[in-house]
Amino acid sequence: MEKNFLRIAHISDLHYSKTSWNPLQFFSKRWIGNLNLLLSRKKEYEHQRLLSLPEFFKNASVSHVLITGDLSTTSLEQEFDLAADFISSLKAAGLSVLTIPGNHDQYTKKVYRDSLFYQFFDASFSGKNQLEQKWNLKEHKVAIKQLNDNWKLVLLDTAIATPFYSSRGLFSLEAEKNLEAALSEIALDQNVLLANHFPFFEGDSDRTTLLRSEHLRALVKRFSQIKIYLHGHTHRHCIADLRSSGYPIVLDSGSTPHRSKGAINLIEISKEGCDIQVLQWKSGENAQPSQWQASRHVNCPWSIR
Repeated sequence: MEKNFLRIAHISDLHYSKTSWNPLQFFSKRWIGNLNLLLSRKKEYEHQRLLSLPEFFKNASVSHVLITGDLSTTSLEQEFDLAADFISSLKAAGLSVLTIPGNHDQYTKKVYRDSLFYQFFDASFSGKNQLEQKWNLKEHKVAIKQLNDNWKLVLLDTAIATPFYSSRGLFSLEAEKNLEAALSEIALDQNVLLANHFPFFEGDSDRTTLLRSEHLRALVKRFSQIKIYLHGHTHRHCIADLRSSGYPIVLDSGSTPHRSKGAINLIEISKEGCDIQVLQWKSGENAQPSQWQASRHVNCPWSIR
């Protein structure tokens, strides 16, 4: 395998869930999440499918697994425990796992205030790289991971606690300042994958969009090192090559364990370009096992300095 070859698995919106019967939930947004879980969401997800991923990714020579938020449904500790167990299984297979929170991981004001997500999942990365040591996702809303000699992953946290009727994110002034500073410290001959739970374009509804997304779009367009933008949140798989408009390639993996719409982006990066395979769950027929199979293939060539 060539030195600067990367194979990354992008998954999102796992929505591990536990029904809560605690009456205190009626003093927070959690009762809405539990009602939705009982009426629909619990029937829409098949988390057993995720159990095959550690071995599948290992056999596919994946080095890094990126989870772009919504590991939980209502930010219960039991839900984070389930997600943490899944991540432990990936790490046991020798995979590097990187996570950011989604709006469901900051579901209540108390969870957000106590930074509960970061009690379960890493906020920074240890290593000799000074940028990795400098930026902390919990403290700065930005973190950096060196993937190889030519590529860095920049993680962005825009998830906030919201009112009953909202699932917005916020690209805050603090996050904007820190992201601009972090990107300015990355050499022009380096390439960046930028990961955020929310898309940087406005959503279908004002209640689900990323506030101040126009400022994030401006930064993404300004820093040419950003070659790929990865997100979740919409539950709709998407591959959009926006380079002709001055933006990067945009990838949404959808909600991976969803029964009918679940998907995985398997991203292969080399000096020739970015090769993306979309994997979807195929139910076995005629004694064939159910498994993840490639359903779409997109190649995006480029020249890396």
